[in-house]
Parts: sequence; C-alpha cells; structure tokens
Amino acid sequence: MTRQGTEDATEKNQAPAEQPVLAQPVRDFLAISDNLTNLLARENALLETRRPRETKALAGEKIRLTEAYKQALEDLRSKESQYLGPKDSTIRKKVKATTELFRAELARHAKLIIRLKTVSEGIVKSISDEAMKQKNPVRNYGQNGRMNTPYGAGASLSLDRQI
Repeated sequence: MTRQGTEDATEKNQAPAEQPVLAQPVRDFLAISDNLTNLLARENALLETRRPRETKALAGEKIRLTEAYKQALEDLRSKESQYLGPKDSTIRKKVKATTELFRAELARHAKLIIRLKTVSEGIVKSISDEAMKQKNPVRNYGQNGRMNTPYGAGASLSLDRQI
C-alpha cells in the first residue's frame, strides 16, 4: 500500500469528533433561547414594516417564553459546573453563542421600541400643540384699535389609529 493509501485508511478508521452530550436543562435553555430569539426577530420585522398592531398576537407567546427562559436560566445557574463543564468547554461555548444571538436581537428590539416611542410622542405633542393653537388663537389689535375676534369656532380634530 502506498503512503497515501495508508493515510486514507487511517482517516477512515478515525471516529469523527464526538459532540458533547447535553444535559436536559442545557437543551431546554438552548431551545427556549432559540425560540425567544426567533419570536423577537418576527416582532422586530413587524415593527420595522410599520405593523405594530400585529405584534399583539405574539404577546402571549413572548410572555410564556420569557418565563420559561428565566426558569431555564435559574436551573443552569443552580448546577452550572455540572451542566456546563469547565470554563473552556464546548457546551459553554455553545450556550454563550446562543446567548449572544439572543442579546443581539433583544438590543435590536429595544432600539426599535425606543425609536417608535419617540416618534409616537412627537406626533402626540405636535397634535396637542396644534389643538392648543386652535383653541387659544393669538389675539391682536385691528386697524381700528380694537381686539380682533378670531374667525370661526374651534376646529374639531380626529385621529387615525394608523401612523
């Protein structure tokens, strides 16, 4: 057999690197984290496409997953070294990577919410300012030296729920 043939045979006999066996609490935590990350991504997509009312349908699931996430995190922390192994273990790296993805999506979500809140408050303030101007118009003196009376009654204001 040639040297190449020997190397090929040796490579075939070697078992692939084994994936670590994950304890049930670790599997639960990873699954819940993935589900919560995906839910936040869906909600972020709705907010970015200006469909915030559609996020109401996701609220119940988000609350359920958030509670499950808290519980799974507590379970992991209670026996961290048993479930995650040494500081540089593959399991810890996987948990860290999953957590980083979740945190990135959560940060994106927070930015979107803050941006939408700021826009909404600006719109409400503008409407309020305009309503006050119409309610209390600036009064001034006319050419005859008397106060001018504002023309017409106050205008009604209606708001559309969609922005």
